Amino acid sequence: MNALSNLKILDFTTLLPGPFATMQLADMGAEVLKVSSPSKYDLVLEAEPKIKEKSANLLWLNRNKKTMALNLKTGEAIKIVKKLIEEYDILVEQFRPGVMEKLGLGYDELIKINPKLIYCSITGYGQSGVLSSKAGHDINYLARSGLMSFSGTKKSGPVIYGTQIADIAVGSMNSIVAILAAVNYRNLTGKGQHLDISMMDGLLPFNSLSGAQYLGGGDLPTRESDLLNGGSNYDFYKTKDGRYFSVGSLEKKFWDGLCDILEIDANSATDISVKEEIREKFMSKDFEEWLEIFKDKDVCVEPVLNLDEVVQDKNINERGLIVELDVDGEKVKQFASPIKFSKSKQEYKFAGKTIGEDTVDIMRKLGYSEDEIEDMKNNDVFK
Repeated sequence: MNALSNLKILDFTTLLPGPFATMQLADMGAEVLKVSSPSKYDLVLEAEPKIKEKSANLLWLNRNKKTMALNLKTGEAIKIVKKLIEEYDILVEQFRPGVMEKLGLGYDELIKINPKLIYCSITGYGQSGVLSSKAGHDINYLARSGLMSFSGTKKSGPVIYGTQIADIAVGSMNSIVAILAAVNYRNLTGKGQHLDISMMDGLLPFNSLSGAQYLGGGDLPTRESDLLNGGSNYDFYKTKDGRYFSVGSLEKKFWDGLCDILEIDANSATDISVKEEIREKFMSKDFEEWLEIFKDKDVCVEPVLNLDEVVQDKNINERGLIVELDVDGEKVKQFASPIKFSKSKQEYKFAGKTIGEDTVDIMRKLGYSEDEIEDMKNNDVFK
């Protein structure tokens, strides 16, 4: 039995935060039904490359999920959702505040049907506040959170990250935590509730040590002024052939070990005066040479790998972090769930489906006749 095999979730999310969260829940056994309109463009699920005419993103993010096509602008679609709510007692949505209410699918309306409903709303700025109705993307939340004011370098200013921190680390993960906490609360009290997940809100604690120190009366953090943002020897260093290594040798034993390897005489890892000397040392050899030098050294120094190297990495493969799923006879690699259970292990039953693949089957299970289903097709209910 999977850890979440007793949960049934309706997924109305798009792009990345919600779909990533519900995929993780589906991997852990929850029955997830993704509801969307095939005519609505989703820049994540329709991005290249495509495998068997399906986006690699779709094959990953829709993994283990059933899919249903519904045009929520039609009255019949709203009636269908309300029927589904009798059975699916967790709902995740990612519209701007007020949209679901206008459709007749707001929390207050749906708890009349199912009082145990857990209703998770994921937005950029939350359900209240002066910014609640404003559009945004990951870069905007990072900008407003304070994080980018002391990230990057004095020379470059803020830098673009290669991943979506607000979307995944905040939006997705906080949603998962909140949903599972609400399930436990429901088990204790029999009551559901509305969960307000704001990506902007969730980034504030990501100011982490610098933020806590500032709130406690410390200096306003700026770029390259702190232990972990370039104000010490904790940093990235370029090699002779243009690759990079990370140096996290903060503790004395690791710093002393690094200094021995680099033949550097320094008092501490925070002695920034030796930073230029470290740069010169790394620039004296190629990436592969440093790999050989550091491969058996326990000094918190690691190479900056590209994804081709990551996929082939022995530790990654021993940990089972890449899985292969069949897509019409073709094997497709995907990132696995990073959570390890000793008993209730995740299953990767099937790759993501295009929107609507399960529509007819679900409609039949809801009690609709073939004639009714055909009539709804003709009236764009599934468009």
